[in-house]
Amino acid sequence: MIEKSFRRVVGLPCWGVHWDPQLNLSLNFGRPHLIVREPRSTRAPSTKVRLLLARRLVVVRGQWWLWVYCAFWKLAVRGAKPVTGASSRRVIERAIGLLDGQRLESVAVDPRNAKTEFTFDLGARLSVRRFDAQSDGDLWTLYEPSGRVLAVRGDGHYTHQKGSQPDRYLPLV
Repeated sequence: MIEKSFRRVVGLPCWGVHWDPQLNLSLNFGRPHLIVREPRSTRAPSTKVRLLLARRLVVVRGQWWLWVYCAFWKLAVRGAKPVTGASSRRVIERAIGLLDGQRLESVAVDPRNAKTEFTFDLGARLSVRRFDAQSDGDLWTLYEPSGRVLAVRGDGHYTHQKGSQPDRYLPLV
């Protein structure tokens, strides 16, 4: 399933690589497109939430968007020391700047614990693993242009279905 989902992504350069301490790491692949969320009203008690939702949000995403979320990650790239999500912002931004533009070559997932290795054509290697042995959160998610979403959990399960459907996880093996 993993190979099939990434078949059209392998060979594409990643772009818009971004790291945020709360949202973790994201990479875009393929042609860019705009996602527009129109302003909406809410009865949320938080003023911050009400103000955020009152604004129009415009985001540029690739046809494929890879989001590394509930996971530890390590990025090794030529020209920089290996970095992790615990490195300083400056060090992370330098390393992801060197990753930006590299073509994805392969994706390998260990079915026992979902540890994943993403390799790139100019030598970058992104390793993703779960927080701990009990972790069953999504390590990473691939949003596809078809509207399907591939999500891999740290317990060795995955789901691949339309984003609007309830999650149904299956073993990777």
